[in-house]
Amino acid sequence: MTTLTPDQAAARARRVLAALGPVPAWTTAVLDQAVLHLGRGGKPFGSNDLRLIVPADDCRSAGLYLHQLIELEKPVVLVKVDEVVSINPKAHGKRVNVYRLTAAGRRHLEARITARTQQRKAAAA
Repeated sequence: MTTLTPDQAAARARRVLAALGPVPAWTTAVLDQAVLHLGRGGKPFGSNDLRLIVPADDCRSAGLYLHQLIELEKPVVLVKVDEVVSINPKAHGKRVNVYRLTAAGRRHLEARITARTQQRKAAAA
């Protein structure tokens, strides 16, 4: 078994996530707002929390969205702090990660939300 360097592991993660396809723009917008809301006070949160407040259609992409934030986004947006059992009955007791939003991650998500708002305003003008 070969051990990957951090750069090789990051490249592999980018290839895998790219093969899974992009998270739709609308879903990214919804999840950006939910993650920003849940992570604002420094409290840990995870997919279980998202499942309670995000529409089901958008929640289906939450795992891929979270992995993209962890693997691809710079600065570091989320830090894994724990694991819990999924509340999704279809997960059959699978464990899901719990994250903490970093200060840099908060600023990054706020900037993405602001950029989307400005794009919408420019398109409407």
